[in-house]
Amino acid sequence: MLEFNGAALFGGLVDPALFEKLVEAYDKVQEAAGNNTFMHSFVNMAVQNEFIMGENYVDAFAHPLLIAITAYLMGGAIRIQEFRGKNTDPIAINAQDNMLHVDNTPFKEEYKVLLNWQRGQVKGPSGQNFTFLPWTHKGNRDILASNDGLPWSTERDSLFTSHKAIDGLFDFQRNTHGRSRVVEAVHPEQPLAVLFPAGAVVHHRYRTPTGNARSCIITAFHLSKTHPGHNAELPEPVGRKKNLIEFLVGHQDENSTDEFLDILSNESPRIEEKLDHLFKATHPSTILDLEPLELKGERLSAWRDTVVDAPTPLKYKYDRNLIFSEAEFSSIEEYTAALAAIMMYDKCGLLQMVLYQDGREEIRKPARKLVGERKIKRLIELLMPWVPQLLSSSFTENDLIDPKTLRIMCDAVAAIANNLEMPEIEAECVGPQKIYKSLTRLMMDLGEAMVRCEGVETYLATSLFLFLAAEEIYSHLKESDQLALRSIVATFLRNYVASLLLVESIDSQTHNPKLAKLAKATA
Repeated sequence: MLEFNGAALFGGLVDPALFEKLVEAYDKVQEAAGNNTFMHSFVNMAVQNEFIMGENYVDAFAHPLLIAITAYLMGGAIRIQEFRGKNTDPIAINAQDNMLHVDNTPFKEEYKVLLNWQRGQVKGPSGQNFTFLPWTHKGNRDILASNDGLPWSTERDSLFTSHKAIDGLFDFQRNTHGRSRVVEAVHPEQPLAVLFPAGAVVHHRYRTPTGNARSCIITAFHLSKTHPGHNAELPEPVGRKKNLIEFLVGHQDENSTDEFLDILSNESPRIEEKLDHLFKATHPSTILDLEPLELKGERLSAWRDTVVDAPTPLKYKYDRNLIFSEAEFSSIEEYTAALAAIMMYDKCGLLQMVLYQDGREEIRKPARKLVGERKIKRLIELLMPWVPQLLSSSFTENDLIDPKTLRIMCDAVAAIANNLEMPEIEAECVGPQKIYKSLTRLMMDLGEAMVRCEGVETYLATSLFLFLAAEEIYSHLKESDQLALRSIVATFLRNYVASLLLVESIDSQTHNPKLAKLAKATA
């Protein structure tokens, strides 16, 4: 089923009483660490050691059977490269993580397990559902080539956001399998685990204003030998071998195969037992039939319209009257809070960063999540010392920096971050050293993306990320080094605010139809 359709849907992999403990533990993590934005609440599960080392509820997303299948399909020992949780409320939105897409891995293989359930309940998803186009994993992706003939791609090239693009996908399905097909993973009876090749099969989170709120845990798997490193920093076990979850989030490399096979072999009785459960009609564990989940008729038309026409973060920002140029401030605190509120929307816009043949964009992911998923309280705190730089003089066209100049400045900031003490090999980085290297890569790739921005939302989002990433680097420096970087960070912030004011000047009406239309056309 998985190799043929491009995804396998497993219902009720663990006992309901055990899953109830997962829900309780996950909700505690979200309450403590979730960022609670208007679009979702994100949490980095890789730093939640207590959750990782909890009871056997981890089988819900890392059951030995799922790991064995994934390792077989990928051809070797695997490790968890990304481990995150998200809560999503009912809302229709076209934003980076919710658009119809393939994951940003055109030059390497990545499988994901997406565990979905109705928030706070031992029930399956019935809103904000995983939706995919079967058989599309057999297609080839278009890529770009440099002047030297080297292949590359961008995050924008992984999206399918127009009726023409959807028609192209449907044509591919018809040519290969005789018909088109869209499957929405609605399964309210049980928590649902979806295993799929994320960089190959076309999919998305189908965000709608109806249905129930959803929680999910996302684990992404890469081959250990081609992508060495670690995801979490757990203490080494004493007097025993690592269990499966400890191995998956711990350090692995090309020498990890024997240990992986040893651990997985020890789990063979549980793998055999779960296979027996899945093919026994009387057992709650099941593999879902996709036929009843197909979207047809009006439901299919509604899905298409949502994929293409759902509001963007920019539209939501204007609908909620978050217009900086029209706001009145009686204090620096009000000014800062208003700007932070706007940033919470602008940072959800599309980025168009480069994807490399050797996959080194993976290095930037921790830093991207760090600066892009901040809570508003933290955003206000980091902005406060910089706001006087905004109030020191009126904004003019001189605050709008040429993208090529911004790229040069980004490279300068990246060079400073790269000079921080760290190992040369990314896989050996731990703790702060890992984030320094990640910030360096992010800064360089943002600079490269700055010269390729295609639309309003992308330009605003990229401009904002320049400031947020540079400020994060600045915060880790010694005071003497901060002096050298301070003017660049301030320039990035003034460039973002000047760009924001310019965009707002296109049409300063609350609902801003011209700007919404422009953003949609260029997204």
